Amino acid sequence: MSDGIPKHFAHSLPGRPHQEWHGLQEHLAATSELAAGFAQSFAQGWGRLAGLWHDAGKYRRVFQTRIGADPDLHVNELVDHSSIGALIAKERKADLLAFVIAGHHGGLPNADDLSARLKEKGALLTEARTDGLPPLLEDQPRPDYPMWLPKADRVSISLWTRFLFSALVDADFLDTERFYAGGVDRDFGIRPSLAELKLRLDLHLARKTTAAARSPVNEMRSRVLNACREKALSDPGVFTLTVPTGGGKTLASLAFALDHAVRHRLSRVIVVIPFTSIIEQTAKEYRAAIGEAGVVEHHSNIDPDRETRTNRLASENWDAPVVVTTSIQFFESLFANRTSRCRKLHRIARSVVVFDEVQTFPVKLLAPVKYALRELAEHYGASLVLCTATQPVLLDKAQEILPQSELEFAAVAGRCQVLMPPREEPVTYEALAGELRSYQQVMAIVHRRDDAQQLAQLVGNDCLHLSARMCAIHRSEVLAEVKRRLQAGEPCRLVATQLVEAGVDVDFPHVYRAFAGADSLAQAAGRCNREGKQKGWLHVFISPTKPPRGILRTAEGIARVMWRERSLDLTVPGTFRDYFSRLHRLGGQDGPGVMAAEREQRFADVAELFQMIEQTGQAVVAPYGDDWRQRVEAVRHFGMSRERMRKLQPLMVSLYRQEIETLVKAGAIERIEDTFWVVAPGFRVYDARWGFGWKGPLAPEPEDLIA
Repeated sequence: MSDGIPKHFAHSLPGRPHQEWHGLQEHLAATSELAAGFAQSFAQGWGRLAGLWHDAGKYRRVFQTRIGADPDLHVNELVDHSSIGALIAKERKADLLAFVIAGHHGGLPNADDLSARLKEKGALLTEARTDGLPPLLEDQPRPDYPMWLPKADRVSISLWTRFLFSALVDADFLDTERFYAGGVDRDFGIRPSLAELKLRLDLHLARKTTAAARSPVNEMRSRVLNACREKALSDPGVFTLTVPTGGGKTLASLAFALDHAVRHRLSRVIVVIPFTSIIEQTAKEYRAAIGEAGVVEHHSNIDPDRETRTNRLASENWDAPVVVTTSIQFFESLFANRTSRCRKLHRIARSVVVFDEVQTFPVKLLAPVKYALRELAEHYGASLVLCTATQPVLLDKAQEILPQSELEFAAVAGRCQVLMPPREEPVTYEALAGELRSYQQVMAIVHRRDDAQQLAQLVGNDCLHLSARMCAIHRSEVLAEVKRRLQAGEPCRLVATQLVEAGVDVDFPHVYRAFAGADSLAQAAGRCNREGKQKGWLHVFISPTKPPRGILRTAEGIARVMWRERSLDLTVPGTFRDYFSRLHRLGGQDGPGVMAAEREQRFADVAELFQMIEQTGQAVVAPYGDDWRQRVEAVRHFGMSRERMRKLQPLMVSLYRQEIETLVKAGAIERIEDTFWVVAPGFRVYDARWGFGWKGPLAPEPEDLIA
């Protein structure tokens, strides 16, 4: 290799002249520059060093020999190149950087595994030096750690390591993508600035305000918006937005976020929503307000047929002005160890992060969640907004955006009268069904899937039903019918599980709710007379069944105690502070032991331990709609892909292990790609009203087997 051709390469193009290959020095320099910029606000100087050392192992002759035959060598690690940079970091007393470099393809390792690996691989550094590793590359000044880091809890140190890891892997991906794209950066099109998005939102809100009829609810929404605008002038920090249900917090919180980000020159707005069932409607509302190009959705249920290329690219690393994502995606990424999940983390620094329905944070993981939130605000320049109608006390020194939230709750208390049970004896579903039939428009919310089906059957054939036994497409169609009947003034009776309680925009004059935790009761009240146009009643009843074991049953027990104490007033924010204080004391805030694993820098273990949703079942594709079979066959014939799996996601339903075993034994389902189940031909186990459900022995219907 002469005539000016670089001696070493980072990536090859087999069959093409070496002049077109990716020079290693060029790649290290470009990655270093990108990583330095990404880490500037929280790890000054460290991103540059990570970029320079991350591919030092590619100077080995064995790598250079193999790269021409295997262009994916940098990914599949057939020749170890990541250990060399980690060994340099270890030698230079930069132990945290050793984790980052060693894991930049395979993921952040556990401390013990990394130690054993570097001990075993020590000779590779000598080999790389012999093969051409430039002394100048190693001879770099080690930056100072941030002033707060050496004195911090080791949990903080692990999170900082993960953020630095994010800066490196994103920089590495971007420079590699640029090389394979012929030196062209990824094309996002014209992306609006936060200042432009703020202007668009201002105009949208002005039009909505002008068109809105004068009413107590709309006047409250105006006060909430004005409070958000005023508080946005405050210095960055932690804020709470405690607003009654229907108070317009979706757009008001976005107004705060954009105003605050523009004023303090923050990088982006990230909106974190608990459930995929409501994230799409929120993103739709944002797009109507600030335009398609301003919003990137990042969640599992987005339809590939309507996803834009910009959305697909930007969701990989959240390089967008406004990102809408799920609580699972956000928090599991904060505690992940894989490159694909961690790549976006550095984008959280110096952002405004709006958390919707914060009462849904899982109690079993509350200790690591609260710790991470404090770290983001104190050390990564993020401003946090914690939104809900039922506000727990999660972080100290949080500033309330709505200065007189107690008065706002009192102002809307009259729109929904809460009728508590006359006694603690349970009702029968037969008696409850009789009550529901006496109303033209009524919704009942029960504890369990089986309860919902049983009660809906008793109410009658015209009663609509919603539960997690139905796939997302099916539930969406039922909700659309519910809204149509309500708006048309037609009879509308609905029985549902608690999946309707957070963010589902329905408005019934009568809502029945099985006695549950205070937050669940308040959320049910939020589906009653939501617009304040009529008189509303929340009827709380004692169910013949108990809530599922675990936190839901604990929550119901605490609410019962408060009811007996006469302190369960759903119209007072202080009720929920007291309720959540009791719940969090009893709940066990770090059941899996995430904090201990973080302190021991067991990154791979932490990623396994931090699971926001317990996998209690297995996914089965619902045979629902006209094209479900085509979606399945695409995976069967062409294999797994991100796009094909996302097309299946809205059809998937999680069934319990015992149900799966019953279906397998009967031959009613078959396994596809060792990932999900699909209903076998001839079996009718999915009902157009109930979703998955069956009675008695399972057997295929003969007429369904006729081709």
